[in-house]
Amino acid sequence: MAKKAQKNFEEALKALQHIVGCLEQGDIALEESIKNYKEGMDLAAYCMSVLKKAEQEIYVYEQETYKKIEGENWE
Repeated sequence: MAKKAQKNFEEALKALQHIVGCLEQGDIALEESIKNYKEGMDLAAYCMSVLKKAEQEIYVYEQETYKKIEGENWE
């Protein structure tokens, strides 16, 4: 499911939240818990990488915009 959920951030986050809820309830078998844990960790890593990329894109955009503003003649 992790690979399928990685189509976009929102789907991956929703799948991760569902897994966390299942694990917190604690009423599933150990083997299923381990499977869910691994899938959740994969989803968490994917979400973190998407967020990191977004953060980098925003930073680059801000820096480019500040350079444009500084280069403008406002007189």
